Amino acid sequence: MGKTIPTATQLVKLKQKELSQFRKALRKEDKEIFDRLFSYAKYHSQAIGNTPAVYPMEMVLIAILIEMEKEIQRLKNEKIPDT
Repeated sequence: MGKTIPTATQLVKLKQKELSQFRKALRKEDKEIFDRLFSYAKYHSQAIGNTPAVYPMEMVLIAILIEMEKEIQRLKNEKIPDT
């Protein structure tokens, strides 16, 4: 039998686990951000799974960047109240 290929969700969890020592060294507030970034990647797991990547972490990072860019655009589009 051949090797089983992990699903994209499993892949994201695996990458997050591989970085667990890094996460442990972060401050509490940074751990929360770290976890949020990986939740962004999980949100895009279908796209990650549909992409044959040589380096799966690249796809995880691109998924995170997409969500960060969406947040930047949302903040830019917010109206600033007159003072």
